Amino acid sequence: MMETLITGVVLAGGQSRRMGANKALLAVGREKVIETIIGAMSAAVQDILIAANEHTADAYRELGREIACDRFPGQGPLSGIHAALHAVKTPWIIVAACDMPFVSPELFLFLRKIVAEEERLHAEEENVQAVIPLEDGRAQPLLAAYHISALPELEDALHAGRLRMTDWLNMLRVRYIAEETLLQETGIDAGHVFFNMNRPEDYRTAVEKQGDGEAGGC
Repeated sequence: MMETLITGVVLAGGQSRRMGANKALLAVGREKVIETIIGAMSAAVQDILIAANEHTADAYRELGREIACDRFPGQGPLSGIHAALHAVKTPWIIVAACDMPFVSPELFLFLRKIVAEEERLHAEEENVQAVIPLEDGRAQPLLAAYHISALPELEDALHAGRLRMTDWLNMLRVRYIAEETLLQETGIDAGHVFFNMNRPEDYRTAVEKQGDGEAGGC
């Protein structure tokens, strides 16, 4: 049986305007958020790259990862996914936004498992193009898996200025993963693992949550 080849992608091309500082480089616990994400991804993927923009790319070079810069600057997360799909050499990517400090290896391994299952079950022309977890009934497309075959629809959306993730996903064959399935298969609390930081108060909450977790583990 052939191994399913996947590249991990950290989406780190945003402007962090509401935070007022680069979210990826903020420390939550002992590591910067981007370092935590890379570490959690490592067990599930063949390689990891960082999707950035021309203004943020230099800040990530010390991490020693390939950097894919936006081809549609200023167009949001769709542009980062687009840059990644152009750069990778694997048929699948697993993406994570750079502001999710509580991602876990178990989550990425579970996504990898679902992707491999889809590869076994379906012929190429019927294969899903995206695997998207749900949290409280809401899709989480910034912590999900995408197939290279989704690239043409993505380019069409970007050229047309349709930048909502849902508009693109509606053009694809998507497998959604229920929150209950995620909990049953991995024990992961979706409300915790999908927590993201947009504003300074979110960052303070993340630091407090991390501190509580570390204290509870002592």
